[in-house]
Amino acid sequence: MNYANVKFGNECRDKLIEGVNLVADAVACTYGPNGRNVIIRTPGGVKITKDGYNVASMVNDQDPYIMMGVEIIQDICKKTAKDVGDGTSTSAILARAIVNKYKDCEDPIQVTRDLSTFTDKVISYLEEYKLNVKSKEDLVKVAALSANNDQTIGNLIADAFDKVGKDGIVTFEESEDVKDRVEYTEGFRIDNGFSSPYFINTSKGTCELENVLVYISETKMEELNDVVKLADRAVKEKRSLLLLAPEFDSEILVFLSSNTNLLKSCTVISPNHRNFREIMLKDMRALLGTSSVCKRVSITKDHTTFMGCDSDQEEVAKRVEEIRNTLRDSRLGDIELEFYKKRLANFTSGIATIYVGGYSKVEAKERYDRIEDAVCATQAALDGGILPGGGVMLREVAEALFKQDPSFYEVLKTPSNLLHTEKNSPKEMFDNGVIEPFLVTKTVLQNAVSTASLILTADAAVLNMITF
Repeated sequence: MNYANVKFGNECRDKLIEGVNLVADAVACTYGPNGRNVIIRTPGGVKITKDGYNVASMVNDQDPYIMMGVEIIQDICKKTAKDVGDGTSTSAILARAIVNKYKDCEDPIQVTRDLSTFTDKVISYLEEYKLNVKSKEDLVKVAALSANNDQTIGNLIADAFDKVGKDGIVTFEESEDVKDRVEYTEGFRIDNGFSSPYFINTSKGTCELENVLVYISETKMEELNDVVKLADRAVKEKRSLLLLAPEFDSEILVFLSSNTNLLKSCTVISPNHRNFREIMLKDMRALLGTSSVCKRVSITKDHTTFMGCDSDQEEVAKRVEEIRNTLRDSRLGDIELEFYKKRLANFTSGIATIYVGGYSKVEAKERYDRIEDAVCATQAALDGGILPGGGVMLREVAEALFKQDPSFYEVLKTPSNLLHTEKNSPKEMFDNGVIEPFLVTKTVLQNAVSTASLILTADAAVLNMITF
């Protein structure tokens, strides 16, 4: 039978906010360039990290209603990490500031409308101040700040992005060595990942394949016998197997996922850029070469990255020239323009892999988390521009636009207050190398306001307890 326990009104919101505060207090330890470590005990051993998302995801509470608030903030941290890879701590801290400032408001519906309007004003204001990344030095500053003011990591990541260019790919892996290093290789990436989580073969939630036989089908793969033949070939040649197709019969997925002890494999839905699938597949065949073998393929739920391909150089050169000629056509629409630019990047930009070392697995993992954040922050800076950091721009917006609304005024000043930059000007922060990606600030604010609005308008919390 089902027994539903319900809490209403202030009692409901107080429990949710208690959960919000619990997560925000935990991630606040890691906040800013001088953030401290958090030690987490897991079934796999002790983990030390400064990464807000990792900290938030481990927070728990025995009270199920408080846990609802915890899980809501964990979701916002997860979304921020997915969207821009950095800023998870700020998301939790801002969401906490909003719900605590407005929790006693008389009309929460109107407040959420106002918060949405305020957010749009803030983003418009910041748009006017953002600057494009102009130099490698800017990349060093962004990466170092994201990695808790670690200049060594900042230089490492800036070198990687400087080498492969804005449209190149920077990945990161754990290393058995003590020191970090960067390796460069030819390769490309598509925007589809594994078709089933059963192919995951790492603790990071990815599928990693080496010495890979790649098979591309232009139509749905339905014949199990065809896949069995490909699997036999891969086993005999001591290779992994990667299949790309618009769709796979379920029997094929079951066969491959149930034989991972004999053959490392994965299936990926082939790219479908509106009417451009055929072009994309031809590009991939040129990049893979006649052997259709890659040294390594890394597959996440969103991307597939091919490294060390034996490309058909003559065909690649031909396609690059065709793409550049097409890009000179001023009649291209926005969608077509983006598509052809991405194709060109696949052919002309390489891949940098940062191998993260350490004197122990615990140290290497801690550094890995910081490098992961810093790589994502640097990519966001390249994509969307940069702002003075340290929370000063949100404080500047508060001073310029929201003195008449003391609650939101105080919310926007929260990051600056926590980082003790209340007296620093934007110019001082920029001159001192304290800069952050515009996209991170924008995403953090939007996600924090959205989540806080849901909590403020909640009037009941239902706990379903199933007994048999």
